Amino acid sequence: MMIGTERAGSCFYLPNPPKLPNNWGCRDIDAIQSLIELNGNHWRKILTIMAKIMVSDQDWRQYRDIQLLKHEESIAFAASSLHAESEVHIICGHESAQGLQLNIEEFIVISAECDTLLKHSQQAIYLCPYLDYRQFPNKQINQLRQELGLQRLN
Repeated sequence: MMIGTERAGSCFYLPNPPKLPNNWGCRDIDAIQSLIELNGNHWRKILTIMAKIMVSDQDWRQYRDIQLLKHEESIAFAASSLHAESEVHIICGHESAQGLQLNIEEFIVISAECDTLLKHSQQAIYLCPYLDYRQFPNKQINQLRQELGLQRLN
């Protein structure tokens, strides 16, 4: 299962999908808000961290609520292969990495400060913690943003 733009440049990989509202579409004006309302704080956190990773300016809140999953990103759930259309792959959590059967020996640590962010040695595939603030705090978000060529968030 996948939500978001089919031809998204970046694909996030998560183990479990949210409940989707009836007749929900990722391009709906209230798509993100309706996901949060139906799925609660857990999905608000996931979508917030995604927005903080992907936003190109400093207003991640507006990006989350208006643009997330509409143009640049998609989320693949319980995937067994990488999404062919995407250039950047962000694998979130151990369970997602296991499902993709990635060879961990092909990955390098992005920063000595944090050994939970890894990058494939030859491709734009990133292994990161599950999208939860306890596991993936702002410091690590900024390290991944830097690796993706984006500015630090304040």
